[in-house]
Amino acid sequence: MTQIDYKALIENAMLNMVRDILKKISQSGLPKNHHFLITFFSNSKGVIIPDWMKEKYPDKMTIIIRNWFENLDVTEKKFEISLNFNNTVEHLTIPFSSLELFADPSVEFAISFNQANRMSESEHQKIEEKSNKNTNKKKDKLNKKSENVIDLKYFKK
Repeated sequence: MTQIDYKALIENAMLNMVRDILKKISQSGLPKNHHFLITFFSNSKGVIIPDWMKEKYPDKMTIIIRNWFENLDVTEKKFEISLNFNNTVEHLTIPFSSLELFADPSVEFAISFNQANRMSESEHQKIEEKSNKNTNKKKDKLNKKSENVIDLKYFKK
């Protein structure tokens, strides 16, 4: 049997909790004084936001669900919501897999999610490419140094 991945189980349970909370408020609204801050990776697969938001927030974005929101629809994998941005209503689609943070400051509650699992494919590729470049640079540097090294075994008697 393989090992139990407790971190993944806990993260999944926390995402389910966020899903359940959003489902409740979609049906009955926010309880008094409660409000949510939700930070998500705006470049994650499945995130649908207006182009101006993608330009302004290319990596991460935080939304606040407080006094006014509408069309909150929660499914197993994502939630959709309409929020007011500068007196313009915008519709957002946010997969739960893109979440980095969920907080309710009114009760000093916050949970963060594993960022490594949330990076887009392009972010993973950039990190891998950078790592490969660094590795190649180090190899080149070592090769250049070894050109100037004389092996002493040839001088032993």
